[in-house]
Amino acid sequence: ARNFFLPPDEDKSKYIHNQWGATLGGPIKRDKLFFFASYEGRSERENGTRILSVPTAAVRQGDFSAFDTIIYDPLTGNPDGTGRTPFPGNRVPADRIDPIVQKIIDRIPFPNLPGMEASESNNFFASKPFSSDRWTIDSKIDWVVTDNFNLFGSYSIFDFGAEHLTAYGEQLDGPRVGGGNAGDAWGNNTKISIGANYIVTPTFLIDGNFGFVRQSTNVEQPGIGENIGLDLLGIPGTNGPERFQSGWPRFDVSGYSHYGTEEPWTPYYRDDDQFAYRANFTWTRRSHEIRWGMDINAEQMNHTQPEFQGGASMGARGRFTFGPGPTQLCEVAGPSGCERLSPSVNQVNSFATFLLGLPTQFGKNLLTLFPYTTRTWRYSVYIRDRWQVTPRLTLSYGTRWEYFPMPTRADRGFERYDPETNMMLIGGVGDIPRDLGVRMSKKLFAPRLGLAYRINDETVFRAGYGISIDPYSLARPLRTNHPILIELVVPSEHSLVPAGQLAGGIPPITPPDLGNGIIEVPENVSTQTVPLDFQRGYIQSWNVTLQRELKWGFVGEAGYVATRQVRQLGYHQLNWSPVGGGNAGRQLFARFGRTANTRMVAPVGGSNYHSLQAQLQRRFADGYSLGVAYTLSKSISDSGLDASDASLAINIPEYYHLNRSVSGFDRRHRLFITNILELPFGRGKRWLADQGFLTQLLSGWQVNSIVGILSGRPFSVTASGTSLNAPFSTQRADQVKEKVEILGGVGPGQPYFDPTAFAPVDEPRFGTAGFNILRGPGQFNWDFGLFRQFRLSEEVNLEFRAEAFNFTNTPKFGNPGANVSNVRYAPDGSIDDLNGFGEITSATEEREFRFGLRIAF
Repeated sequence: ARNFFLPPDEDKSKYIHNQWGATLGGPIKRDKLFFFASYEGRSERENGTRILSVPTAAVRQGDFSAFDTIIYDPLTGNPDGTGRTPFPGNRVPADRIDPIVQKIIDRIPFPNLPGMEASESNNFFASKPFSSDRWTIDSKIDWVVTDNFNLFGSYSIFDFGAEHLTAYGEQLDGPRVGGGNAGDAWGNNTKISIGANYIVTPTFLIDGNFGFVRQSTNVEQPGIGENIGLDLLGIPGTNGPERFQSGWPRFDVSGYSHYGTEEPWTPYYRDDDQFAYRANFTWTRRSHEIRWGMDINAEQMNHTQPEFQGGASMGARGRFTFGPGPTQLCEVAGPSGCERLSPSVNQVNSFATFLLGLPTQFGKNLLTLFPYTTRTWRYSVYIRDRWQVTPRLTLSYGTRWEYFPMPTRADRGFERYDPETNMMLIGGVGDIPRDLGVRMSKKLFAPRLGLAYRINDETVFRAGYGISIDPYSLARPLRTNHPILIELVVPSEHSLVPAGQLAGGIPPITPPDLGNGIIEVPENVSTQTVPLDFQRGYIQSWNVTLQRELKWGFVGEAGYVATRQVRQLGYHQLNWSPVGGGNAGRQLFARFGRTANTRMVAPVGGSNYHSLQAQLQRRFADGYSLGVAYTLSKSISDSGLDASDASLAINIPEYYHLNRSVSGFDRRHRLFITNILELPFGRGKRWLADQGFLTQLLSGWQVNSIVGILSGRPFSVTASGTSLNAPFSTQRADQVKEKVEILGGVGPGQPYFDPTAFAPVDEPRFGTAGFNILRGPGQFNWDFGLFRQFRLSEEVNLEFRAEAFNFTNTPKFGNPGANVSNVRYAPDGSIDDLNGFGEITSATEEREFRFGLRIAF
């Protein structure tokens, strides 16, 4: 399935998975002291595959004569993009191709997919091996100290290593092939817990526990140890003296798979500790069971990682982005910028910009303290009463109080950007308080209420309502704030001009002195902040269900389940620019000259989820069990593209309402069917009960299966933001047909939806298509298992199992490409080449078989 788009003779995928383990347990001292220990190992080897977009032979030489799109010379015309003249013959002259870019081009492989040699999209098949190895030890001791006092302790360790190669190899790095971070990964997790139960009286119980977890994870990308940006490419300011600053820079050319490092935020070296303290008290009195207790949690991060928590990280080696604007023409200029652009193919114009060595944005970051640290505490207490009101009615009610103090670093406070003064405040330095003066509420109460009413012996009604406080930790978004990590971003003045020249490199970054705790922030350095009065959101949850016992051992249940998130925490972009505003229109530019990413962690809106959930279950009896679960649901959120970090897709306040859309993870329909079936053969069964060899062979077999059917996930149809010229906001395509027909095509040249229903936007406005208005293909999966128990003796059992995951080898197709600005149009306005738009070119999850033996004695 991974290689669905390849001819059979090109399918080179291979998957080998080995797993082994053993468990041992029993009494150390009869009825007093018990132990349990297990060991498990796992090894995986696989050839990962991926389909990428690389330039054709003509395009990499600067020959765009086959395209109707005109390539304009950015050295001609006016600074606003008007008056530019085309390159003769629509070719970039050889002497204008940047020598640094030529070094990169010489390392880019040519298209290798049959029939795609002349296409600029999805034309390269990469196959690379990746591997992972891991082992786990778990152990536990239980001690019955007295009849009313128990102690337990557990210790676990998990160790792993993995290697994930990249598409272009050491010659150019590039996108990873297979899962996980690109390069070499290693680490381990250690967990220790101690707990106790004490029965004070038959109606009063005390229990408590302490837990500690240390998580160590490390990744180094390919090329680390070599200063490729400086020594090979000759780009000033890219690499640095530290090991994590070595390797490839990253080059993003819109419409093509990137070149250089896969993840600018690697390498990373992390040691994270978590501590948990819990104590609970349970008192039973007549018809009441009252339980109360406390939770205290501490989280510590100790990281060396060049990652800025906001937007596209520039990385420790530098990052260069090439957009289409510098090789386009502004046909009509207006007071707020370009009113109408020349027709463009996003991909074609961007590669021409790349050939000329004219990035439209570039930068890097400098980690000034490594490892850097965070320290977070969370406190909560609760009380709950379960009241048996009548034999048929049970009520459960209570509340929880939670407090989230402002996190700090190990030796001082965090950093907070002050948008009123353009200064950075360093907590715990000089007169700046350690908590930065940020007020955290101590009035966060979360009540819960539930009831269960037994209507009759076969029917039960249940309902519940509860509030949960949003546990979002500020340690993550603030962990690499300026000046711990200085994120330098150099944007272009507006979308039609470059930000500089590749040969000019990246300017040096000078770490500041912390002084009295108030320091200046350069205008092109990214920052994060929080409001002084921090408002933490909450989630409301409610449900109503009816459960009834049916005939033949079945139990049916149907219910309404919903959640509503209020004041969802995310990122507000303070330095947004209005439509057509460009760099000069950024909100902090006029006051402070700021051009960089400036984000505030604060409520960004909310979300709501509503669902019908129905189940039909039959517990195992008479040789079989069955479960059917169906969910009809819809989730809506206010963050536009529904990014994982809750960033708004459109950051202009007057257009906030355009962000509201179906959530990106939403699946309207989910159906799962599970069953266990004993085959009716052998001793005590219907057939072959007393027939010697066949009875021995066929007795005791059991088959299990899980069938899942899911509808597709939403996706948005976007467009080039060149004409929008509004930094930090995402452009949407124009929807030119009222109804978008789903054609269902899969593969290059076979559109999944009607591509003529959308058009690019060449004016300074947002497109008319909403976010997440279309849904990708659904999914079908069948996991199947065959099991048998062999009793070797009264004390020894052997279990054989054969399992098939994705038994039917049905591919799970990805969503189609959805940037309409990549489309190539013929002179008559018809589509000449989809160029990836509307095409599904990815599939995952091939069939996997697993065989196992388990012996118990």
